[in-house]
Amino acid sequence: MKIAHFSDTHIHSQKILGYNPVERFHFALEHLKKNHSDSDMLIISGDISHHGVLDSYKKFDEIIEKVKLPKHLYPKLILGNHDNREIFKNYFTNVPIDENGFVQYDIEIEDKRLIFLDTNIPKSHQGRFCEKRQAWLRKKIEKSIIKNQKVFIFMHHNPFPLVELDSDYIGLLDRDQFKLIINEYKNIIKHIFFGHQHLTVSGNYLGISFSSPRSINHPLVTNFSKDYRLGSADTDPNYNIILINNDSIIVHNEDFLKVKINWFETTQSGWLEENED
Repeated sequence: MKIAHFSDTHIHSQKILGYNPVERFHFALEHLKKNHSDSDMLIISGDISHHGVLDSYKKFDEIIEKVKLPKHLYPKLILGNHDNREIFKNYFTNVPIDENGFVQYDIEIEDKRLIFLDTNIPKSHQGRFCEKRQAWLRKKIEKSIIKNQKVFIFMHHNPFPLVELDSDYIGLLDRDQFKLIINEYKNIIKHIFFGHQHLTVSGNYLGISFSSPRSINHPLVTNFSKDYRLGSADTDPNYNIILINNDSIIVHNEDFLKVKINWFETTQSGWLEENED
């Protein structure tokens, strides 16, 4: 199974930190279409919009239509802290919601269940995963146990501090409750995918692997300080390509602005550069 993972497109009519989010989203989709149209799906893990306004969601769809992505790659969407849940639901009417009105849903593919979570709090950059959302997640995982499925979780907010707790002001507030759930089901949860921090990061939490791409528009800088702070630099945006096999999960970073590639040719004696005499 091959999945393209975008995050934090921040569609906006103006530049953000000097970068044009409309232009960069278009570049990313063109790169995906050219190089990874064989992907099974495209997932965008939140902050679709920069201010959660209707015009930005309309512009998001216009960009996708202009690129003419294959129909099966119309993205599976997740709410981020910059999104507006009610405007999002009223516009993206095909995105499922749960019984409590949260933008949460799941997809079953053979022996896999992909679970998409809603960690949005209105008018806050922090994440919330309340008791109703927790109960919904438990119910979906329990169904996967019955069906002997592997579970893959997609969410916007990082569910644990990426450096230290004191510096993770905008992370998930209900991290302790979330930890209890995934620790209980860590034998069936195979990977957690998120965005939010605009960082390329990967690792292992409670025995579960995790990964995150940078923002499609404006990457940020890792904060190794104990104090909360944010910073930007002239870092390339990227998205991730996820390859899920029976015995492995492989996550590749795609720096989609790098389009000039010198492909090597192979010979019996080894590798030769393209233009080598």
